[in-house]
Order: sequence, then structure tokens, then C-alpha cells
Amino acid sequence: MLHTMTTISTSLSSQQAQEPLSQQTWPAEHLSLSLPSFAGPKSPLDIEEVLYEIVSYLDKHSLHSCVSVSRIFYRASIRALWSTVQWKNFGWTQSFLSEFERYGHYTVELHENYSADLDRIARICTNLHELRLSWTLATDEKLGSILQSSPKISSLFLYSCKSLTSRALSHITKLTGLRRLELKNMIHIDEPSLVAVLESCTMLEHLTLEDVRLDRIALESLGSTPLKIRTMALTRSSPTGNLVKNILRNSPLIKELSLARNVHSVLSMDDLLPLKDMYRHITNLNLESCKGVNSETLLSLVCACSELERVNMSGTNIDDATLAALADYCPKVTTLNLAWCSHITDTGLSRLLGSCKGLKFLDISTLDMISAAIFQPETPWSCTQLETLIMIGINMMRPWGSVQRNHSMMFNQLSRLESLQDLAIGGANLVLQLEAGLSKMEKLGNLESFRIKHLQTVLGEDEIRWLVEAWPKLKRVRFESGTLPAPWFRYFRRQRPHLVLG
Repeated sequence: MLHTMTTISTSLSSQQAQEPLSQQTWPAEHLSLSLPSFAGPKSPLDIEEVLYEIVSYLDKHSLHSCVSVSRIFYRASIRALWSTVQWKNFGWTQSFLSEFERYGHYTVELHENYSADLDRIARICTNLHELRLSWTLATDEKLGSILQSSPKISSLFLYSCKSLTSRALSHITKLTGLRRLELKNMIHIDEPSLVAVLESCTMLEHLTLEDVRLDRIALESLGSTPLKIRTMALTRSSPTGNLVKNILRNSPLIKELSLARNVHSVLSMDDLLPLKDMYRHITNLNLESCKGVNSETLLSLVCACSELERVNMSGTNIDDATLAALADYCPKVTTLNLAWCSHITDTGLSRLLGSCKGLKFLDISTLDMISAAIFQPETPWSCTQLETLIMIGINMMRPWGSVQRNHSMMFNQLSRLESLQDLAIGGANLVLQLEAGLSKMEKLGNLESFRIKHLQTVLGEDEIRWLVEAWPKLKRVRFESGTLPAPWFRYFRRQRPHLVLG
């Protein structure tokens, strides 16, 4: 606008420029300015929609303040306040129920616990997009009524609803726009019902079945039905090999796979690798405590997953060959859990730590299988960007038999991890002493959490004073019972009052 006015003023004659502004005659061609056109709201309803999008980012306290501004602010703020409802029947009064009758149709997300009025929810909430039922007495009929009233539900969570049977899944099949389904601690699921859900909910992308009995379901009737599943978690459900194979074979887009804590499931290479290139998109692999998967299958899985970023192999049969494959074929790994893996050695772990430069989370807790040899200066760790390191139970008596020397190597290696924010150490042979090199850890200036577990000795006075003064960013310290005497616990409280002590 300033540039336009300057052009107009320079185009006037010098005589016009000298006349008072009120007496000047402006030519018509100079008065026709082309200003940008803005497509504003055409009605108050449009303004309300725009305002709703804005206030939906506010917290509840701010929304309560907006309610009293004006009528249009009232309508937009009330919608935002009632968009998500946490219904706990034992904590709500009659006033809540009357308000729910009035504004419940605005509810988009409903989280229900215990014994809320499901009939009232089915009658009032007709715009639900997300529904969570936890520990409810919901029957198949009541769930069907809610799903029928809100056919646009895209996320459904049923936790510990033990009164539901396989008929509940038949109601879920009517949700054609369902994208996320989580069923936890439910016993009554059979193969025909599960197949019907997978075939009917063609938009399903996230499937979680936890504590659900799958040991008698093979899904052979699924056939070649294409699935759009991107995230699948079958946790503590004892899935059969055929079930896993049939789902994986029909899910070419899968990116996250969790088979955690299926201790009794025996899964072969044919079950986990039904197709050669099916793991090319996998970024998250969780096989925690899968004792029924042998080391050869784990090696083949790792070699097929070149895009892996997060890996949990804790409690599995992983060995040094699979660790070498992780180092060679998975350069994008940032999170790695190798806790309680009895088949790995110092050699395999040292090679991995010397190759994975992008690691940010590492858990190598063990039961004396790993020794202080992983801290040798000849094999420095390349994962200097580590933010979380958990190593409980490292055998500090090996390899040299000298506790002092092994501790010195450990403190030297850890002092190089200057990005570390969370550190958990401990073990029967671990000694935290300044003479052993504990003071070198002062370089960890970004450390926010420090945990000590299974320490057999009580911390000395000098070490406690050093811990109080070290690490200015420290927010949390956790000591096991007996590690820190009561007087020194109070001393910590006085010197670092903002520190959270566990």
C-alpha cells in the first residue's frame, strides 16, 4: 500500500503537490486501486468453524475463559470442551449428566471406565470418531448400539471388557472406516469373527491383540485378502505360526511388528518370512521374550530388514552372528534392547558398539554374561550420540581380574558419551569410587537421570558429596534400599531441593 501511494504522489503535477490536500483534484485513473481480495467467512457459522479450529488448541482453563467472551466464542469453546470426554461413572454428579445430555453430541472422543451409562452414550453421542471402553460391563448389544449410533468411528479400543463375546466382532465389521483396533484381555474371539473383521474393515491400518487367546486360530480362511495393516502387535496371545504367516503374507505395507512376550509360540522361518521382500518397509521390530524363535530365523529377519530403526530382542536367542548383521545391514538403528540375551558375547557386542553410530537408546542388562571387556580402549564405542544407556549386571571381575582396572576402563568409555541423558548402572561387582575414575564422569553435563541398581556396597562420603555437586542438569536420582544412608538422603534433599530422589 505504501508503494502504491508513493506512485500516485509522484505522478501528480508539481502545482497539485503544492496545494493543500483538501483542495487537490485527483484524476479518476489514479483513484482506481487494485487491492487484493480476501475470501472471508460468508456467515456466522463459517466464523464459528474457523474459531473452533483455533480454540481447539487451547487448554481447558483457557477454554473456560473463552466461554464468557461472546455467543460465538461460547459455541466454539463448548464444542472444544466436550470434544473429549473422560467418563468415570463413580466420579460424576447429576449436573454432569444434565450437561452431557445437552452437549454430548459434540463429543468426538469418549474414554469410558468401569460402569458408565452405555445406553445414554449410544443415544446422545452420534459423532464419535474414537471410543475407548476399559473394564466395563458392556454387553454385545450395548456395544452394537453405540457403534450403530456412531458409524464414523475410526479408532476403537476395548480393554478388559470380559463380558463381550465373538458377537461383538460382528458389530465391529460394520465400521467400514475403522483404522485402529485394539483388543486387550479378551477371551472370546474365534477365527470366523476375526476373519470377518479383517475382510470388512478394509481401511484397518493398526491392529493390536494383547492377552487374547490366539493359540487355536490359523486364519486359513483369510485366503489372499489384501490388508492395509501398517502396525501389528500380537502380545502375550500365543499366536500360531499359521496366523502370523497369513497376516504377514497379506500385509505388504507393514512397518511395525510386535510379537512380544509370546513365550510359548514356536515360530519358524516360514511363518515369519512367508515372502522374500515383505520386510522392506519394517522400521520397528519387537520380539521380546520370543523363546520359540531360533537364532537362524532371527538372523534371516535382521538381514531382510534394512530400514530398521527400533529393535527389541530382549530375552531372545539372538547371538553374535545376528549382532554382526545388525551392524552391517541396519545402519538406521536408533533404539536397541538386548537385555537378558544369554547367547551374545563380549566380542559380538563390542563389534556392534563400534559400528552403530546412530544409536540413541541401548539396554545391555545381563546376568554376568557380558564383562568389562566391552570397555577396552582398543575398541572404542562409535555410538557417541547415546541418550539412554541401561547396563545392569555387567561382570566387572573379568577380563583382567582387576576390579580397579576394569572400572577405570568403564569410566573412561562412559565419559565419552557426552550426549547421555539417562544412565542406569549396577551389579554385584560394581563399585562407585573416585579412586577408580568416577570423577571422569563429570563430563556428562547433559545427564538428567541417574539410577543405581543391585549395588552391594554403600556409597562413601566423598562419592556422595561428588554426586551432589556433579551434573548441573540432573533432575532424578534413584538409589536402591541400603545404598544411600538416611542422613545422606536428607543431605541430598537440602543441597538439591529440586532433585527427585527415588
